[in-house]
Amino acid sequence: MDLSKMRTPDWILGGCALVLIIDLLFFPWHKIDYNLGPLLGSSGSIKRTAVQSPNAFWGILALLVAIAILVVVVLRRLTTTKLPELPISWSDATFYATIATLALLLLKLIIETSSLGFGSYFGILLAAGMVYGGFASKQADQTAPSGPPTAF
Repeated sequence: MDLSKMRTPDWILGGCALVLIIDLLFFPWHKIDYNLGPLLGSSGSIKRTAVQSPNAFWGILALLVAIAILVVVVLRRLTTTKLPELPISWSDATFYATIATLALLLLKLIIETSSLGFGSYFGILLAAGMVYGGFASKQADQTAPSGPPTAF
């Protein structure tokens, strides 16, 4: 595993994807505080992650896409594995997947905006960071020389 093959956009994309996966699984996206009064003597809070209700479907989809993006970045940059040919380049596919991740998370938040926890805000920032990393990686791949230099 040669880490020197990782470029700055790959580090941004892979790092944001990894932290987003942790955010989706463990950080509170919805938090509801309750107090049942002095007679019942019960109070506390309920915390839900992105892959739990409400709208768990969108959080799970975003999680699966983020995992796929992280796997593609690792396979493309850190291994010699040959990925299958796509109708578009892998850079384009990764960039579009980052946009899909951001759109899924925004959809999850638009559907249920009450009682948001810090994980939801952090997750949106991480997904935006993934879009930036995907765009920068796509740009770097387009400007990189495609083969060995030719002599005139």
